[in-house]
Amino acid sequence: MMMLLAHAGAGSTWQAAVVVAALVLTVAVVLATFGVLEIDGPADLPTPIAVAVAAGAAGVLGNTWLSDGIGWALPLGVIALFALLATAFTPLTLTPFAPLAMGVLALAIVAPVLLYQPLTIAMHPPDDVLPLSDDSEVTIVEPADGARVTAGRVVLTVRVDGGSVGPGVVEPDALGSDPEEAGSLLVTVDGMPTDVVWNGCSVAAPCDEITFPITLDPGEHRITIEFTRGDGTPLAPYVLDEVTVTAQ
Repeated sequence: MMMLLAHAGAGSTWQAAVVVAALVLTVAVVLATFGVLEIDGPADLPTPIAVAVAAGAAGVLGNTWLSDGIGWALPLGVIALFALLATAFTPLTLTPFAPLAMGVLALAIVAPVLLYQPLTIAMHPPDDVLPLSDDSEVTIVEPADGARVTAGRVVLTVRVDGGSVGPGVVEPDALGSDPEEAGSLLVTVDGMPTDVVWNGCSVAAPCDEITFPITLDPGEHRITIEFTRGDGTPLAPYVLDEVTVTAQ
């Protein structure tokens, strides 16, 4: 399994809290399995859960490195919480070699291994998987959200702040080191990608604001613009704007 790191950044605070809380819940399951912690009913749950929440809140102080473990901690924490709830609300017991304990152990081994990489990529992609967005924002200037437009050819005006737009999708080798400069746009109408063309922008001389036409049939439509790296690779987190218009 390729090792990936989430790294501190967007989402790292809650990720660190989840990592610490998951560890506490896992320890609670181990203690309950060996009889150190008594979980016989719902009344026994508040203490381990409260300790997990409190520890998670303190864990955010170490978010710069704790957040790296979100990929394995999230499935582990879910499994541990399930084990505690099953013990408290069903006749199943957490004792060595009991079916519940053996099932929990199997899941705790398999799930983090299988889910670590996809969860890390999905929740906080590392630099070598998706380029990271810093402060870029994309805005659909025209038409405004809720606007009524004439069906057929509709001109969109799109502005990018904290970045710029190049000529469209180009080869990665043609781009600079900043993924938010000379970027591209993915335009979808009602969830379907739409080919668009704009002029006057290049990698050397990118644009902050562009206009281009799309075609809309009569009716209500959801227009989404995603700002991507210049080769079409999504940024992380996604940089999006969306409006809903009515063509008539």
